Amino acid sequence: LPAGHTLAPLIFSTDKTQLTQFSGSRQAYPVYLTLGNIPNRLRRKPSAMASILVAYLPVDKMSKGRISKRDMGSRYQRLFHAAMAHIMEPLKEAGQNGVEMTSGDGAVRMVHPVLASYVADYPEQCLVTCAKYGTCPKCR
Repeated sequence: LPAGHTLAPLIFSTDKTQLTQFSGSRQAYPVYLTLGNIPNRLRRKPSAMASILVAYLPVDKMSKGRISKRDMGSRYQRLFHAAMAHIMEPLKEAGQNGVEMTSGDGAVRMVHPVLASYVADYPEQCLVTCAKYGTCPKCR
């Protein structure tokens, strides 16, 4: 990085959430963003407001038609990856060229945001890596 520039480590997280149990299977799939330089004890506290909601991913059921279960899973994976690529598209240019931001001390700095971590539970880790759910490469 050039002199005077700094990195901003970004942490994205997703967690598919069941909204209702009694009136159908309503689900939401929020995507959250936080900064890696915020202490962990603050980052995990909802009252600290250290995370922001960036987007909701699509959760609608797709019509199957004559598609196999394997192909259907592949469609969901492609949809997930296309949505996440769309969400993270602005970060590419910002990470390469930097963005002027005012810091807590009032100084304007050139900041380069980079994806540092992606937090997800096991089913979403399988979705992100396009791995088959329920299999363990270690236990083969």
